[in-house]
Amino acid sequence: MKKLLIAAMAIMFVAGVARAANFTSIGVIDVQRVFKGYNETAKAQADLSKQEESFKKDFEDSQKKLSDAEKGGTKKEDLEKMKKEMEQKLMPKRDSLLELNAQLTTKLQAKILDAVKKVSKKVGIDVVLDKQVVINGGMDLTDMVITELNK
Repeated sequence: MKKLLIAAMAIMFVAGVARAANFTSIGVIDVQRVFKGYNETAKAQADLSKQEESFKKDFEDSQKKLSDAEKGGTKKEDLEKMKKEMEQKLMPKRDSLLELNAQLTTKLQAKILDAVKKVSKKVGIDVVLDKQVVINGGMDLTDMVITELNK
């Protein structure tokens, strides 16, 4: 009698798991590949690179001025003053660069999230995870998401 009860409970458990699996399907995407495959990412990186080059040039110019002043025998106090002034001059550009990076990243992430939602809805997927956190299973939606983004 006990064996029959255990067998019935095991069957009910397996049936419950199978039923739950039918209601939840899992998809995966390779987030890094999506970012690289999305055309807007290259444009955003180009915009950011322009700003970075400008900042880098200004930074190198300020370092050269400091180096020249140091070689010219400028007093240590005056060098410290120059250094602080140059840092204050560069700070707005650096902050602007960081803000632009954050804005572009947020914009790209929002568009990618929208594309993931559209694709998962079309395919009938309930949950989408980053491929790196999934050991086994899940439907790979990466190519479909990239196609959706680049329409």
